[in-house]
Amino acid sequence: MKILFTLLFLCACTQKYTDYDLIRKIHFTGEQHYKQPLLTKPVVKEGNDHLKACFNQWFFDSNAEARKNESIPLVIRTLCPQHDFLIDAHVEETWWTTIIFTRACAEVTASCGKIN
Repeated sequence: MKILFTLLFLCACTQKYTDYDLIRKIHFTGEQHYKQPLLTKPVVKEGNDHLKACFNQWFFDSNAEARKNESIPLVIRTLCPQHDFLIDAHVEETWWTTIIFTRACAEVTASCGKIN
């Protein structure tokens, strides 16, 4: 029982899922400040895109979680290079840590959007 408790204490992980119906890429600065755009014309799907970014941290040399949070707006802007909108975007954030190593990842899957 002590070994199980020690292993649970030495390792932790978490996942967070966020979905967006419509994202205007140039206005996305992070999930706390983002409001879905109101458009007068419909946006149609034109292909899909997917991108994953991971950051590692050994001991205290960097902050993997902060670097992941800073990268999410950049990942959003990188998807679908010829399009201004993302439709049905799904953001999955994963974080796990041990005493000596931490890994934080952000994975974004979305459909490319074009104003019709």
